[in-house]
Amino acid sequence: MTGLSSAVAAQKLKEHGLNEIKREKARSPWILFIEQFKSPLVIILIFACIISAVLGEQIETIAIGAILLLNALIGFFQEYRAETAILALQEMTAPRAKIIRDGVQAVILAHDVVPDDVLLLEAGDIVAADAEIFEASRFLVNEAILTGESLPVEKSIAGDVTQRTKRVFMGTTVITGTATVKVTATGMNTELGQIAHLMATAQAVPA
Repeated sequence: MTGLSSAVAAQKLKEHGLNEIKREKARSPWILFIEQFKSPLVIILIFACIISAVLGEQIETIAIGAILLLNALIGFFQEYRAETAILALQEMTAPRAKIIRDGVQAVILAHDVVPDDVLLLEAGDIVAADAEIFEASRFLVNEAILTGESLPVEKSIAGDVTQRTKRVFMGTTVITGTATVKVTATGMNTELGQIAHLMATAQAVPA
């Protein structure tokens, strides 16, 4: 496999964007907390709390205030954990990738990897993108970042693409062996990217 030419790779980079896990919307902790009070139900409760306070209903005021605070704290911590988890996913991606470009081996920054690039993988490497295996020798990969399973998974060209045994995924780590793979997805289109998207867009359930 001769890999892509530099010109084709540059064009694909424009089409698909950088190969990186992106944060949907970077927000400060204060903004996250304030946003917990934006829902219509919460606004109604705030007015109810104010009215109770004005009428001197201390028990009702304290009860409603406690509900508002509890709801805000639960929502805040859920969203804050999602934000920090996405940052952790970013740190787990490969910094560089060994590829074949213009028929020769080269090492590039991983965020410049594009679909159809040919990656060369060996023990200790972090996989830079989702890819299909074309050559492999005693190839084992740790996919705990995706599946939570600590045992390494054996990969081979005899595997089944639909059953993942002939595929490797961004952020996973090569334990043993070598492989030549062709990139099928980069950035937020990878399985790791889809996980990051789900984490960023998940809505907290109101208390």
